[in-house]
Amino acid sequence: MVNRFFRHFLLLLAVMLTVGTGPAQAWKSVFERTLTDRAVMAFQEGNYSRVRELLGTDETADDPRAWYVLGRMYQEGRGGYALDIKRAEKLYRSAAEAGHIDAMLALADMFARGSGVSPNFAVARVWYERAAKAGNVPAMILVANDYAGTNGASPDYERARVWYEQAAAAGNNAAMMALGNLYRNGQGVELSFVEAVMWYRLAIKNGNQEAVAAEALVTRFLTAEELADADRRVAEWERLAGWGVTAGSPAVAPVAPAPTKP
Repeated sequence: MVNRFFRHFLLLLAVMLTVGTGPAQAWKSVFERTLTDRAVMAFQEGNYSRVRELLGTDETADDPRAWYVLGRMYQEGRGGYALDIKRAEKLYRSAAEAGHIDAMLALADMFARGSGVSPNFAVARVWYERAAKAGNVPAMILVANDYAGTNGASPDYERARVWYEQAAAAGNNAAMMALGNLYRNGQGVELSFVEAVMWYRLAIKNGNQEAVAAEALVTRFLTAEELADADRRVAEWERLAGWGVTAGSPAVAPVAPAPTKP
């Protein structure tokens, strides 16, 4: 039990140490916003002509965020830009290699869906995994699901568990539910109904209603002492988290390398 809780503690510590180190664009005042900040905001607001105007400046030429937005413009044929999937892919790749997480996800999605490129899930997995390693929780879930065999490949449950644990440490209740399933079925871990109930109860407390039926099923096979042990494990996890495990907690923020021109 000590080793298990120590591993949980390290997972939670890694998340807490990096929370709040990501981009602070949302906190910038109007006077502090760069041209790229304004272009991103204009894109989010659907003001594509304004985006085109702002992205045509020298100041935005070396910013991976600008490359990503421009990639979206080319991929969707917006703001007067002709639809150009190859150009979009090149821009996404340049931004992704510079550490831009949304660009990693966009690139992965293109290859996963075969959107304008030949489908290649091996390439998609590379970019999903890079986004996951950079702290993107949805990417962690996608990678974990992939390793769990949801895409038809041979499962690697041990790797799936690692990514589910990372996502759970960031407060994702779907990952908690998935971990409960792994422990219930002994997939990539030693079968443990107590550990399964712990994860199901954490998932339920964080808003996952699908875990209710699973928790009710497994508890039928446990003694009162074992159920109390599961509750102690839930409390210990939350104590180690400090802030309490809640759905939608901040992801681990990436530190992007210096950009290079596309």
